[in-house]
Amino acid sequence: MAAVEPLLKPFETAAPPANYKKLDASLEAFMKVHVPVEKEAGLRTRERVLGELKRIFQDWVRQVCRAKGLSDDLANEAGGRLYTSGSYRLGVHEPGADIDSVCVAPNHCTRTEFFDTLKTALLDHPDVTNLRSVETAVVPIMTFDFCEVNIDLLFAHLPLNAIPAHLDVDEDAVLQGVDEATEKSLNGPRVTNLIYKLVEHNYGSFLVALRVARVWAKKRGIYSNKMGYLGGVNFNILVALVCQLFPAATPSYLLTKFFHIFADWNWPSPAILCRPVDHGYGFEVWGQHADQLRGRMAYANLRNNLMPIVTPAYPAMNSSANVNAWSFAVLRDEFKRGSRICEEIVENADEDPLKLWAPLLERTDFFDKYDAYLAVNVLGGDEESFNSFKGFLGSRLRKLVERLGYLPLRAIHLFPEEFERTTTEGLADYGGCWFLGIKEDVTRMEGETLILTHTWTEFWTEDVCKYRDLDDDLDVRLEHLTWEQLPDFVFGDDQDEVAVAKEVALERREVRHAREAEEEELLAVEEENPALKALKEAEENADAGTLKRAREEEAAEDEVKKPLAPTEARTLHDDADLPRLAAVLPPWHPLATTSRVPRSKKVQLELAS
Repeated sequence: MAAVEPLLKPFETAAPPANYKKLDASLEAFMKVHVPVEKEAGLRTRERVLGELKRIFQDWVRQVCRAKGLSDDLANEAGGRLYTSGSYRLGVHEPGADIDSVCVAPNHCTRTEFFDTLKTALLDHPDVTNLRSVETAVVPIMTFDFCEVNIDLLFAHLPLNAIPAHLDVDEDAVLQGVDEATEKSLNGPRVTNLIYKLVEHNYGSFLVALRVARVWAKKRGIYSNKMGYLGGVNFNILVALVCQLFPAATPSYLLTKFFHIFADWNWPSPAILCRPVDHGYGFEVWGQHADQLRGRMAYANLRNNLMPIVTPAYPAMNSSANVNAWSFAVLRDEFKRGSRICEEIVENADEDPLKLWAPLLERTDFFDKYDAYLAVNVLGGDEESFNSFKGFLGSRLRKLVERLGYLPLRAIHLFPEEFERTTTEGLADYGGCWFLGIKEDVTRMEGETLILTHTWTEFWTEDVCKYRDLDDDLDVRLEHLTWEQLPDFVFGDDQDEVAVAKEVALERREVRHAREAEEEELLAVEEENPALKALKEAEENADAGTLKRAREEEAAEDEVKKPLAPTEARTLHDDADLPRLAAVLPPWHPLATTSRVPRSKKVQLELAS
């Protein structure tokens, strides 16, 4: 892989303000309690599991080669490599986190055999449990627990008779002649290795900020790429981007900047680490056309580019293509909430660390936020087929959200955590469920009943029925619940925990309902305000010349000041001045223009006496 230079120049190279030293210490104290790392015994278990998995895979490669008539010498030389990526490769070391890995096999081994004979070998292994495979996915995957360590296993098939021990997957030439599934499987370790190279100058701060960001996303219910939110690679790229802009940032400074910047990011302008290049191996490269890199572009396919987070390795791709309009709204609100809390943390740096940082990682309020919920129950009679079907259904739930989006709803919030119980107990031997929170849009409702029959039928026929092993023992049931009807298991595991959680939820619901009532009253008053009514009528009746002059005046107020030279040394710590990043960002970038700063100037209306 050729040397890759960051696309964005550093915005601030000076050390953070002095008060962040205190915040660094308080963050470290907080993380020891609330963001623990894997203990030494757990790390050794993971190393042992990867070693055993590598042995099983290489034995399988030899067996496949012998079965196809190769001599023992050639079968032994065929090799096979196991690569890791994601959080494990970066050294995040979260307790219980999965290990993303990819098996690289020679051309004698096929993907069909991988999901047949190797899957059988893993199923027969005494330490392997909960194995599921999704062979029809864009990136076919097997996921299982090996000695209670969760493994996500991909397959890459290279056009080589043998996989050399010194194979460097970071070299772009390794993708020559491979299929799309192999390219996407190898994308994991290639992207991870390149991210490390781009943040190596400040890896310690990067790692701390990334660990907190991942825990924050899981606590707030927005950590799941397949559900339409963000996953590990997305957070790796976002934190790395902030690390590029602030190369001297300490952990707490980098973390607060992470929330401030992405709370105000002008999506769909891309979050991108280096300029995409096309090496001509036949793969689509995101951003190879200039208009894809402009901040105010009109995407040909905006549906899959609401929040583009672009991978740095060839071929560049949008790693967050699963984000839809509804999950985007949830993500945007959560980043804004994180930004507000970080502002309070900086203002109160002298407080107890455990209390200071705790609000940032507070558990999501999903189960007290809505008055109406939908429970999607998945049912099965056989454990193996049920687990496989459940994995398939989980990857399709975002499609249900998109279909519900055509109904008169103003909020659709899919909670990504899967529960191992159902709201329809007793219908099958095995079951699980997911929940969605919804809010109806009364302005678009016709009548008082929202009918989901047609939407659910479409989801069943167009998405669920694509599961090739669907039979009468597998089923999906949709149930509507009010907040009062939510099952206890969503609040906790024991009665005391459930009672406390319900009490807290009830208090928050009362506060939320009171605030919503005040907002409705305020809205009603504003609608009756004669001054506002007169202003609205004046706007509606204004002639074209008046509107043109108003727009010209507005444009003049927003005119961008001449930016500082990129080479000029400066220090800037005021987040309100973030738009001055224009001095170091390309003109297409979302933070490169002050016209996106919300105006504080208010319209004043004078009434004649």
